[in-house]
Amino acid sequence: MTITPIDSLSNQRAALEASSMEMFRERVMMPLEVFWKPFLNRMPQQEGADPALATAQAWGVYSPQDGVEEGLKALDEFERAGVWRACVATIKEAARRLEPAAHGIELGDIQFTLLLGSLRVLRGKYGAYTGAQMPGFAMVLGWPNPVGSPRLPVASAHELNHIVRFTYEPWTAETTVGQYMVAEGLAEAFGVETVGDESLVGPYSTALSPEQLEAVKPRFKAALETTGFDTLRGYIFGDWAAEQFRYPKQNIPDYAGYTVGYEVVKAYLKHTGKSAAEATYIPWREIVEGSRYFE
Repeated sequence: MTITPIDSLSNQRAALEASSMEMFRERVMMPLEVFWKPFLNRMPQQEGADPALATAQAWGVYSPQDGVEEGLKALDEFERAGVWRACVATIKEAARRLEPAAHGIELGDIQFTLLLGSLRVLRGKYGAYTGAQMPGFAMVLGWPNPVGSPRLPVASAHELNHIVRFTYEPWTAETTVGQYMVAEGLAEAFGVETVGDESLVGPYSTALSPEQLEAVKPRFKAALETTGFDTLRGYIFGDWAAEQFRYPKQNIPDYAGYTVGYEVVKAYLKHTGKSAAEATYIPWREIVEGSRYFE
């Protein structure tokens, strides 16, 4: 497994400096076409709309339409903080730690990029960043934020862990709440482990108070074997995203699945002495059982 960085921030800067949506399309979105094109059939399509620009708008990729001066200032903040260099260094270290080939998993080249995102989509309350991945590609999207910016390297390793984990334990129509929850917990624990600073665990994984955790624990225990994509998203993301992602509300707090999953994985690592990298290759049911979290 090799990591190939794509410097989208420099391309966003060039498009902003030129105030050119055409340059944004050609230099920012088209090099990432292999990543966003498979998602087009899941997005509402406006007749005659350019798919690259429509995807950027829907995903919140910052473009000249979002404001040139403000975007350039944000890019300057990222540059001063060395965010892109830190993300690349972290995801390369993450690849070294995971060693998928040693576990019989051949992944080849993984492309990685960091994009400036828009607060139209990113939630400032949770650090104004997010990530996504598919086989062969990992992406982090962020806006300068005192909470989120230091955690972008964690997010980079988090997304790489997903690529490896979902190759080891693939996502299928039978994927359960338990599998998804553990995958999110593992990815965050691995990201924190890679940067070596537990204080940088993300706000998604610490979204619930101790009282909220105790309140939802029985529901997650009962739902561990539950399947169905909309149900899974409801447990992982909570009710806030129901309208955005078009699934029924289930009276689940925001990002509950991330927080419960992280607590389960932390408990498993504590009880077994394994690292998060090692646990990436452990079946999710074994992790839940070994965590003793639901006892």
